[in-house]
Amino acid sequence: MNVLVTGGTGYIGRILVPDLLKHGHTVTAMDRGFIDYSDPVKDYGSNVNILRDDIRTCDPSLLRNYDAVIDLAALSNDPAGNLNKMSTWDINYVGRVRIARLSKKLGTQRYIVASSCSVYGFKDEVCNETTPVNPLTTYAEANVAVERDNNALNDKKFRSTSLRFATVFGYSQRFRLDLVINAMTFYGYTNNVIRMMRDGLQYRPFIHVKDVSRALISTMESDNEELGGQSINIGSNTLNLQIKDVAESIKSKLKSDSKIELYGDPDNRSYKVNFDLAKQLINFETKYDLNYGIEEIIDKCENGLNDIPQMHTVDYYKKLLEYETEIKKFSNLKAKIIL
Repeated sequence: MNVLVTGGTGYIGRILVPDLLKHGHTVTAMDRGFIDYSDPVKDYGSNVNILRDDIRTCDPSLLRNYDAVIDLAALSNDPAGNLNKMSTWDINYVGRVRIARLSKKLGTQRYIVASSCSVYGFKDEVCNETTPVNPLTTYAEANVAVERDNNALNDKKFRSTSLRFATVFGYSQRFRLDLVINAMTFYGYTNNVIRMMRDGLQYRPFIHVKDVSRALISTMESDNEELGGQSINIGSNTLNLQIKDVAESIKSKLKSDSKIELYGDPDNRSYKVNFDLAKQLINFETKYDLNYGIEEIIDKCENGLNDIPQMHTVDYYKKLLEYETEIKKFSNLKAKIIL
């Protein structure tokens, strides 16, 4: 297939694009490159066409002649989404609806948007795809809206699917330190202190970034028409974990004198998720467990992984927003939704 990946040089894109090439697909990666700190050309080689452009304003002609579009472009988590609500809606909702509608108009057959299990917010029960959503942040609200509108585009010629990913962890060439397992492991290794948002009783579902890539490709390559118009949870039933248990697992892999330190207010997001539908529709099960991800990051630390500003998504967005030119890019560029 000829595939366009928006957000294609980001954290997930650095795993997904090489995996797509290994599967024999032709790939174009579109990304503004706001946070790139390692060269995607070096990572991807010359076989990938990289477009430095914005999903909100790119020329519609750039979306011609693709068999599939995988839409990853977004302000990428709850804290980042709350920095500037206008920007979050502009990119995560308006921009991604624009890409979906353009893709359909220009003949793309398969469209997949990356959503999040954070749409469940706080739930005592185990959530499946029929559970009413409870978005508690701007990021989650935008995901709910984009799922609703992009799933509605589904028809016999245009298969639109939303994948609700568990909280991602693991190493990629565009490593992120705003993800809970990544941050606790990295700072536990470097400082001998594992910082845990109090009180650690909150539940989260988790998924390794390599499994995210596998799920995206499985969905794209599948001929199952039942995927059309669906929102599907992607993760593992065995990786619904309390944060305190994640912290203890990390501590067990570090020096014996490592400590767990509480910080902040209690987290009001807590949810467990059922992932059986993904098994049913695309025969998807995860391969990489918590210990694999922890050990992977520790190994990278031992081999010189350094803390740099771009790894902190929220802090880095704040710096960008201090400059007038970046404010214009994030807040004042309004996408025209193609009807």
